[in-house]
Amino acid sequence: SPIVGSPVSRMLRDMGAAVTVGHRGLSTDALKNLVGSADIVVTCAGDPSAVHADWLSDGCEVVNIGTTFCEDKDSLLSDVEGDIAAKAKRYSPVPGGVGPLSNPILFRNVARAAWDQAEGPQG
Repeated sequence: SPIVGSPVSRMLRDMGAAVTVGHRGLSTDALKNLVGSADIVVTCAGDPSAVHADWLSDGCEVVNIGTTFCEDKDSLLSDVEGDIAAKAKRYSPVPGGVGPLSNPILFRNVARAAWDQAEGPQG
């Protein structure tokens, strides 16, 4: 995604990581192999069950960003289906993981943009 996936992949590349990006166009087998070979998995598909916990490599790290609200269950669903804790060394839970960071970061960015706009063009 342009909001999360692209910036995170750029940040990780800038830090020296070898980054491979999976997307909706991948077959299930290709995605399973990609996830299974990763040391760090960042999910932001917004597609419940896009990744299955049993695909994860033992001891990997999971940053689980993607969530979808399910009206039937009245809850947020994760991109990762299954017991992440059984495979991952560390992971961000859904709900309560990365999501609570979104609001203060959005507020900070809006405040910066308003401040920059109020200062006018720098010449």
